[in-house]
Order: sequence, then C-alpha cells, then structure tokens
Amino acid sequence: MKKKLGQKIREYRLKRGMTQEELAEKLLSKKSTVSEYENDKIDIKISVLREIAKILGVSLSHFLCESDEYIDDEVMQMAMALKQIKSRELRKAAIKQVMILAEME
Repeated sequence: MKKKLGQKIREYRLKRGMTQEELAEKLLSKKSTVSEYENDKIDIKISVLREIAKILGVSLSHFLCESDEYIDDEVMQMAMALKQIKSRELRKAAIKQVMILAEME
C-alpha cells in the first residue's frame, strides 16, 4: 500500500526519536501544524518539505517518491554526509574511498 506524505513524515520523525513539538520548534512552527502535515490535513510548501527532510536527515525524494521502497538508513546517512562536503574534489575523494572499501569485502 502506498504511504501518504504525512505518514512518511511521521515515520521518519519517529525513527529519529523526535516529538511533534521538537520538529515544530526546528521548523519555527506549531505542534498543531506538524500534526496537520502528518495527518494530510493541509498542503505542505516544497520549501517546508525540504526543511523537514533536512531536519530528519533524509532526502527530499523519500517524501516525493511514489514507491514504498526506502534506501537503507546507513546509506542515507552516508549520502547526507557526502552532501555536506563543500569541496567537489574532497567529495570525489570520499566517494572513491568508499568504493575501495566496498571492493575489499
């Protein structure tokens, strides 16, 4: 069964051990607004959804994807860490190191 956007937000919030209040605080919003997002009562602006994804440490595509298939959390953490590396050269070097490690197994 296809999950709705609100269900996905709730799922990732709970995986992070975060309350609605905590997410609302980080969004500079109200708990009631987060509740409405999670219950699909109101539409979410893409800019807000992008911020939710950032706070929850997941890709925006996790929320927009029609499929219920998710990337493993560790893989997503690696992708988010790589994304934070500003230097393109350093990012490429980090990816190369991960690929070398993968070949060692």
